[in-house]
Amino acid sequence: MKRAVLVVVMGLILGGCSGLVTKPGGVAPESPRKEVVGVMSAKGDKTYIVSEGKSIDIYSRKVDLTVYDGKEVTVVGEYSGTTLFVDEVRSGLD
Repeated sequence: MKRAVLVVVMGLILGGCSGLVTKPGGVAPESPRKEVVGVMSAKGDKTYIVSEGKSIDIYSRKVDLTVYDGKEVTVVGEYSGTTLFVDEVRSGLD
């Protein structure tokens, strides 16, 4: 019986401590939308962008990415796995 009371009391005490933990103020959650700047390349049915020495697979249902083959662009989209699904492309062609 004493043990059960102790467990309940400790649960109440420790449960109330969560309000004492400070949370960072002014920190916005990270947006799933990403901007990547690099040179786009279309090879067969694959399209990718080379940014900071890394090759990133990209895909879009909204934008014809082949128009930007060999151009430096900024792509905006969301990752699913290792593929960036592009919603928008910005370049000097626009």
